[in-house]
Amino acid sequence: MRDLASIPALIIYGSLAPGESNHSVMDPIKGEWKKATIKGKLQEGGWGSSLGYNGFIPVSSEDAETINCYVLFSEDLPANWDYLDEFEGDGYRRIQTEYELENDQKGIGFIYALNE
Repeated sequence: MRDLASIPALIIYGSLAPGESNHSVMDPIKGEWKKATIKGKLQEGGWGSSLGYNGFIPVSSEDAETINCYVLFSEDLPANWDYLDEFEGDGYRRIQTEYELENDQKGIGFIYALNE
C-alpha cells in the first residue's frame, strides 16, 4: 500500500467536493479521493455561504465539531496551489489541519479556512 502521508493532501469540505457545484474546478488536478473527517466548525462567511456552503474555522478541541470531508492526495497539488488560491479568493486562507480517514489513518493536509 502506498504511503499517503508522503503525498500532498488537500482537505475539501464544500463546493469543490465530489458531486458538489464547483467540483469541475478540480478536474485538472488528478489524484486519489478519500472520505475523511476533520475537527473544527463551519460558520457563515466567504463567498461559499451564498451557495449554501459555510466556511471552515479552526477552534479549540472543546468547541470543535466533527465535519465530514474528502481528502485529495495528489502530486499535482504543489503546481496548482496558486490556481486554487485564486479560485478561493481573499475570503479564504490555506492552512494545515489534521484529518482522519475512514480507516482511522490520520494525517495533515491543507484546507481553505475562512480568512477572519
